[in-house]
Amino acid sequence: MKTNRDAWCSMSSIRYAKVLFDLGLSREETDRAERIVEETPEVVRVLHNPVVTKEEKHTVIDRIFDVRIRNFFKVVTDCGKADAIPEIFRAYHQYRDQMAGIVTAHLAYVVPPTQEQKAGMERFICRELHAAGVIWEMEERPDLIGGFRLLVNGREYDYSMQGRLKRLEQKLTRR
Repeated sequence: MKTNRDAWCSMSSIRYAKVLFDLGLSREETDRAERIVEETPEVVRVLHNPVVTKEEKHTVIDRIFDVRIRNFFKVVTDCGKADAIPEIFRAYHQYRDQMAGIVTAHLAYVVPPTQEQKAGMERFICRELHAAGVIWEMEERPDLIGGFRLLVNGREYDYSMQGRLKRLEQKLTRR
């Protein structure tokens, strides 16, 4: 199964994300800072540039970001991790969802599920993993032949024809 490389985060980014979460900032504050980073990638380049002095970087941070998040960016920049800021925000969202009991489910399908089927899968996921909610990542996969494959928290539920044929082949070749 193809993995989502965008979801992968380094351990240092995860640690910074936990610190960012522990700051107790509002969703608006973190979203505003993330939007600045996304819309102006030059900010990250300047903050990561070794030619720019520490004082100049701090001045840029003071001019651009809100008061409550400035020190976080200063520490990240001073530690030479400014290039990881987008990844830190990605890890922050994952950690925030985890703390809220929300899991991400990757659904690979041949035919898109109906709302009723999707609601049933969501109830199953919430019951099995004691989750409060589900964020869906949907992927159309004609190679599954039929059915679907669900991946949640490292657990795979394969109800595809491709998976069934593969299991049947394994049973027949073991004898």
